[in-house]
Amino acid sequence: MSCNAKAIIHGPGEGQENDGLGFTRWFRITPDDTDGRFAVFEEEVPEGAGPPLHIHQKEEEQFTVLSGQVKFHCNGDEVTAGPGTTVLIPAGARHAFKGVGPGPSRILVMLTPGRGEGLFREAAAEGLSPHTDMARIAEIAARYDVEFVGPPLN
Repeated sequence: MSCNAKAIIHGPGEGQENDGLGFTRWFRITPDDTDGRFAVFEEEVPEGAGPPLHIHQKEEEQFTVLSGQVKFHCNGDEVTAGPGTTVLIPAGARHAFKGVGPGPSRILVMLTPGRGEGLFREAAAEGLSPHTDMARIAEIAARYDVEFVGPPLN
């Protein structure tokens, strides 16, 4: 049996760059690469920054901290995680995260299935900022079964 499929290989900082929703990320494996089964991206999280509390209704979200310290919140539980720590957020869970430094942190994120990546692409294409455009961001997020349910972490 032979296989004609090609490996997808991206080194550090490679992949499709995206600055949607206030963070720089690099799409490593896209839903197009996996027939929508999953998506993988690396994200740089500035110290003190993080998304509002939100829910992915249909996607699990896995984070692996590559550098720095990141605080994760899931359904009321919180943990601060350092390099090498992996956190899995189940679909339907209220969650958020925040870079706690020092300096920027890096995380590797996997969405399963990978549809939610489109939220970042659309937000970047429209130049939306979470500081001024949350109503429009929430409208787009709803198409990806993501709901914002609270503020960013303190």
